[in-house]
Amino acid sequence: MKAKEIVWQGEKDRLLQVRRPCPCGCDDRGGRGGVGYLTGSDAAGNGFTIWIESEEVFQRLANLLALE
Repeated sequence: MKAKEIVWQGEKDRLLQVRRPCPCGCDDRGGRGGVGYLTGSDAAGNGFTIWIESEEVFQRLANLLALE
């Protein structure tokens, strides 16, 4: 994985969240398998997105973030 795949400059103040891929197919990651992603950004728009390939990991992260 290259750094440009997970770090970006864009949307400001995106809360830390786990999301499922978009049903329109725009999140296909070039055919890489996966169940969703972890994403967030700061007030300046410095953010990250990490593709999650395991349903178990996705569920654990979703449960952890629900505790906030």
